[in-house]
Amino acid sequence: MEKKWQLWAGIASAALVSIIFIWRSLTRNASVLGLIAGGIMAALFAALIVALCARPFAALKGGHLSPDELLGARSLRRSRRHPWGEIVLFVLMTRIAALLIGYLLYRYGRAYPGGMWNTLASVWEHSDSPSYLGIAERWYVTEGDPRFHIVFFPFYPCAIWLFNLIFNNSLISAMVVSAAASAVGAVFVYEAAALDMERDAALRAVKYMLVFPAAFFLTAPMSEALFIMLSAAAIYFTRKKQYLWACVFGALSGFTRSVGGLIIVFIAWEIAEDFITAYRMGTIKEERRALILNALCLMIVPLGLIGYLYINYAVTGNALTFMKYQKEHWSQGFGLFFETAATQADAAARAAQRGNMGELWGLWIPNLTASIAALIMMLTGAKKLRPAYTAYFLAYFAVACGATWLLSSPRYLTACIPLMLAAANASGERRTDIAMTAACTMMQAAYLYMYVNGYYVY
Repeated sequence: MEKKWQLWAGIASAALVSIIFIWRSLTRNASVLGLIAGGIMAALFAALIVALCARPFAALKGGHLSPDELLGARSLRRSRRHPWGEIVLFVLMTRIAALLIGYLLYRYGRAYPGGMWNTLASVWEHSDSPSYLGIAERWYVTEGDPRFHIVFFPFYPCAIWLFNLIFNNSLISAMVVSAAASAVGAVFVYEAAALDMERDAALRAVKYMLVFPAAFFLTAPMSEALFIMLSAAAIYFTRKKQYLWACVFGALSGFTRSVGGLIIVFIAWEIAEDFITAYRMGTIKEERRALILNALCLMIVPLGLIGYLYINYAVTGNALTFMKYQKEHWSQGFGLFFETAATQADAAARAAQRGNMGELWGLWIPNLTASIAALIMMLTGAKKLRPAYTAYFLAYFAVACGATWLLSSPRYLTACIPLMLAAANASGERRTDIAMTAACTMMQAAYLYMYVNGYYVY
């Protein structure tokens, strides 16, 4: 009966996505190339929904053994189970390498790029970085071009401001925050992954966190590293059934990025798993109070977004000013991800016709490739991941890649934790792992070169 219900749920969900895609395609003037790009995206998304419906809850399949239960006493030593020192060292080494490589790539071909510090500032103060630094120094303002900074969430600038009390330099403070958050975030990613996969696979998840093509943004004065740390912490505490802490970190994640509050999907899914497990074991009456209290903790997660809306209201008199500025200044709004893919494909074709290779290869090709590759990666790894990861990814992808003028798909998807775990699962064979690592590293080097030299990388 359960399998029949799951089958029909998957068919209905896929049909709904298909109907929406066809309806929207008929009501807008889309090119053939745009229809192909959007169709591929919609088909992959629908297939992932079907995969989730085929296995909506792990509790329906019976108990889940921790990988630790399969290990011997020697492997269970704390130093082997929790290699935090090695992880932190690896993160710091890769961040230093990114700084040095970015510096060298920027210097290449320049007769006199300037002193080292000025060069580092030129390399990394790109994209959204000046806005975050401006908020840290002056908070949100209502005049001049900095008034548009209200569209950026406040927790990362607040962290920069705090470290400024020590360093008195916003760029240094931002780099320290990003480095520290990367290190702590990597530990949380490892610990969360190790609850559901072997330790070697969990370490691979950390590796892919750092070698994804847009992972150099974890070094930049941007909010990605802090966002990963908070989201990974929320996932870890959720898997440990410490829902109060999970929801607190979820709220902070929502105070850091617009997609941060979506972590509520993962937490709520795991709470639903607990209800199902208690029901199947016949203990729901005994556990009812704890289950209800855990569910009530979910009310904490939206507080991050509510706090940001209050800041909008306190500064501008309108809690939704950020949406107005996104629309007016960046032509940005919320749409359907397959329509965004069609827009990107059409823009890529126009860039190719104009001969603008920088825009084509720096902006549109990476954006389309990242979105499609992410869906394929999750689709191949969905059976090995807990259903909550797939559900969270679907919500994250729909919102992050549904922006009507999406320029930062590689960066947004780099911060999506389920992708790190999916990559770890997909690279179980040594040859596959080497090939994926080499490909990601080379793409990151190329993408970093375009970023530091002013290509269309955001």
